[in-house]
Amino acid sequence: MNESTDGLVVAVSVSERIPAMERRIMAAHPGVELIWTPYVEPLEVRSSKARNGGVDPEGMETPEITGELREAWARTQVLVGLDLPADAAELFPRLELFQLASAGYDKCDLATLRVMGVRLATSSGLAAPSIAEFVMGRLLAEWKHFRTLDAQQHAHVWTQQLGAEVAGRTLGIVGLGSLGRAIARRAKAFDMMVLATRASAQPGDTDPDVDELHPASTLDELLPRCDAVVATLPANESTFDMFDASRFGAMAEGAVFVNVSRGSLVVEPDLVESLRSGHLRAAVLDVTRVEPLPADDPLWDAPNLYLSPHTSTSLDRYADNLVDLAADNLNRFVEGQPLRNEVDLAGR
Repeated sequence: MNESTDGLVVAVSVSERIPAMERRIMAAHPGVELIWTPYVEPLEVRSSKARNGGVDPEGMETPEITGELREAWARTQVLVGLDLPADAAELFPRLELFQLASAGYDKCDLATLRVMGVRLATSSGLAAPSIAEFVMGRLLAEWKHFRTLDAQQHAHVWTQQLGAEVAGRTLGIVGLGSLGRAIARRAKAFDMMVLATRASAQPGDTDPDVDELHPASTLDELLPRCDAVVATLPANESTFDMFDASRFGAMAEGAVFVNVSRGSLVVEPDLVESLRSGHLRAAVLDVTRVEPLPADDPLWDAPNLYLSPHTSTSLDRYADNLVDLAADNLNRFVEGQPLRNEVDLAGR
């Protein structure tokens, strides 16, 4: 892409108009035509796509694509949004860049984007602070017996429930990316020891935000050392079903397992069994393999499971952060520079 933006069409397909993004982009690139084309698929569709390589084989109902949307998308070269509709090659014949408004891209049809020659960038890291706060809140709630204390207050019961001290406990972070780093920094503020794995790490590597950094291949050796294990990994072939009965069994008795990344990482029946047996003290799931979670799923009634409907992200600052990222990546795209959070489609 050359540095001229005259005639460049940018479509923003989130649910609500973001005036700050319009002002920011138009001020930097007066020649850009920025259009709002709202298109947000239901959670069920995203979940189905994530389980099937970005394609929804179940044919679930998606938002209507009006003639007005088709006309706008036919001219679009840069798309900012959460979802890529089916028949993307037909709908977006001029598309060059898809800036995802979310960190996860498992719901995207990467094969189609690759054939189309479209570049893909995610919003990885934008929600890291809020999700890290959520993780620490859940861990504190378990170790300090907040659930029990709240129940006792409701029942008018005065019985001491003394919690455990967090300082000195060991936290394992599986995947030291932007989210893992945000969690590590907060855990260190509580004087915890932090162990972490990273796919690119080599033996002997160090990182200023953790006490020990290890290659991903050493995960099984680290699990028994941790009082809590947090999964912060993307969904791909190497992470599918990573946490199964064997991995849960390798964790220390009484450990807490946390997953705030992707539901595909966890063999959920194995997690339920580990909780029922008492081997794991508790688990925290903000993501599940199928979302929304069916009402009859065993996870609902698993003992000491902290379950939430993919809500660890806080949106009060997310839009502002998305504006910054989208504007920066548009500048990089126009100037022919590497994008932030670009997905290597050639290697996938």
